[in-house]
Amino acid sequence: MVEHPETLLEMVSSSRGSVVVDGARIAATDLVSKAATAAVGLRARGVGRGQGVVLVDDGDGVDVLAALLGAWWVGARPSIVAGTVSASELTAVRQQTGATLVVRGVAEPGDPAVAFADLRRTGPPFEPVCEPEDGALDVMSSGTTGRPKCVSFTHRALATNVGAIARRLELTQQDVLYSPLSLSIAGVVGMVLLPGLLAGSTVHLGRLSGAQVARAHKQLDTTQPTLVYGVPYLYEILAGRPGTAGCANLRWAICSSAPLPESTFHRAWQSLGTPVRSSYCLVEAGTVTLNTCTDIDALRTTVGEPVDGVEVRIVPLDDGDRVGRVVVGGNSCGSGYRNAGELTDFADGEVWTNDLGFLADGLLTITGRADEVIQVAGQNVDLARIRELVSQCPGLGDFAVIAGQHERLGRVPILVADGNTLRVPPRDVIAYCRSVLRDVEVPREVRVVDGISRTATGKVRLFDGEAE
Repeated sequence: MVEHPETLLEMVSSSRGSVVVDGARIAATDLVSKAATAAVGLRARGVGRGQGVVLVDDGDGVDVLAALLGAWWVGARPSIVAGTVSASELTAVRQQTGATLVVRGVAEPGDPAVAFADLRRTGPPFEPVCEPEDGALDVMSSGTTGRPKCVSFTHRALATNVGAIARRLELTQQDVLYSPLSLSIAGVVGMVLLPGLLAGSTVHLGRLSGAQVARAHKQLDTTQPTLVYGVPYLYEILAGRPGTAGCANLRWAICSSAPLPESTFHRAWQSLGTPVRSSYCLVEAGTVTLNTCTDIDALRTTVGEPVDGVEVRIVPLDDGDRVGRVVVGGNSCGSGYRNAGELTDFADGEVWTNDLGFLADGLLTITGRADEVIQVAGQNVDLARIRELVSQCPGLGDFAVIAGQHERLGRVPILVADGNTLRVPPRDVIAYCRSVLRDVEVPREVRVVDGISRTATGKVRLFDGEAE
């Protein structure tokens, strides 16, 4: 393991690991060779140091990875978007990142993008030009709570975060890391691909999006990983299976979220044979905490300790309160928000989140979100609490809780149910809600829809301008 790589390209170049993607295995050293060729193609198209380039994760997996490393080679700032990205979403990403080029699997006539295959050009080789303080990745937020934001990370910041993860998890060359998620999910690059290669491990990339994640159990069976990285949606799916054959060697199951609902936590543990460990991740700061606790209560209720290079503090809501807004800083955070290619640094190098929580014995507990607490009839109502308590409703299926608008009461909780998985009448759902919630918390209506729209990570998208 290279202990202190200064750039991500140096990290991969020094790796003894390998990547398995689209059924093909490629050694890190061979991937770097392909990156050198992609770098020639990028430079031929005018992409150079400090410029943005958007990579659509819809092409051959090796080509996508080679383009990612090739962008680093020329000193550019790559941004990876899901293969399901719409034309309008792609335009918005390009506008925010200030990208000069889009690369995707197939470029149609009249499409301003170029194909990954078009980067395979011969030309005079040249040495990498990226520096530790150069932009290494432009990361787009999911947009579940509003307009997506673009955050820029330097090579040094990401290398610091990746190194901290590899050390905390004690990764070795014997480890096999797997994630079913698209490369557009920053955690797949920052918590799976790069830590695995840094440790010389084998990395399996599933590259599934949205509802495709339901096929993850099949990939698990063939991969036999020692580490799985996913989101709550993945573990809800796996929790519904009576034991997964592909988990015989599993020692880490990591979920990028607050702790799972208790029932899902225990069912997933039974299915996987190891507990799911929460990791607090921010688009602005990468991996903030990793829960490597051995105490079951701490494992079930906290997101663990901050990783090296990250600083977490709590700003109390009121004097004397231990619960407050989570503020994150440190030398592995993003540099700031980018719009039209221009970077606006984070004030004082810190990120003020909308998450609420507290620190106890070095462990961070997330209690909710400042923007998920609404006032109903003069009382605070936490949408996250409603979600957790209602999740046990028999026959409910997939659902979301959002803030809707009521003529007299203002903002009120609304339950949105997926009609494809709902097995009971809406009135039964309301009756269950009344049995477990306070009157002001009971949803004012059950809105049945034909499928709940989710992002590539399984997060619920906006409903009529309101978020889950």
